[in-house]
Amino acid sequence: MIDKGDVHLEIFERGKGQTVLMHPSLGRPAQDFESLGNSVAEAGYHVVLINPRGIGGSTGPMENVKLQDLGNDVWMVADQLGEDKVFMLGQNFGNRVSRTVSSLQPDRVIGLMLLAAGGEIQPSKATWAEFRKMYDPNLSPAEHREAVMRSMFAPGNSPDAFLDGWHTKTAELQTKAAERTNFKPLFNGGTAPALVVQGLQDKIAPPQNAFDFVSNRPDARLVAFPNMGHAMLPEQPEHIAHAVINFLNDQK
Repeated sequence: MIDKGDVHLEIFERGKGQTVLMHPSLGRPAQDFESLGNSVAEAGYHVVLINPRGIGGSTGPMENVKLQDLGNDVWMVADQLGEDKVFMLGQNFGNRVSRTVSSLQPDRVIGLMLLAAGGEIQPSKATWAEFRKMYDPNLSPAEHREAVMRSMFAPGNSPDAFLDGWHTKTAELQTKAAERTNFKPLFNGGTAPALVVQGLQDKIAPPQNAFDFVSNRPDARLVAFPNMGHAMLPEQPEHIAHAVINFLNDQK
């Protein structure tokens, strides 16, 4: 556990080497990075998976917080681990936190990795409605599975690995934190080299967001995969790990 004041963050560490911090998606746990984290650690890196406030053993105020508060949580982890410079990786909502982290202390970020980087282009109303349904605790298991499959996965990919781990209250509070934040000055995510991994069937973070981001931000690269939606990690874990590890190695 990492503790400071009334914030207590549960982390999971593996491997040795340069530190790679990983922040999960909206209302999702650090365990989403289990496979990716293991692959990166085996490639020679110190991986730190972070459970955000409200998930697992992590606690802390969630009322009236902004993305900057959640970004400072990540720096609290780095500081207490004695890490001066880090790599930062975030998935989905976690990429907004990761951009905030990198913007707050750009000189300490070696590289920024964004998985499913949403932006200015929003999903369709129908897709957004399916996405919001996933967090409805009143859905039957079959209805929940259908909502997860429709909004998070490319056609034909099984959603079964992603049916658990949805933290509705935390997702609501994280959404409000983003709404309170002026994201424009944080959008580019600092100045470190950046990698965007994009699923070409992502309906929540439409691919044009990724294309625009790497076109307008210096020192940014894009790796895009077909047959991959917004969930990404359980859809093509080997390809994602390969892209991330190649990027990490290129920064040495």
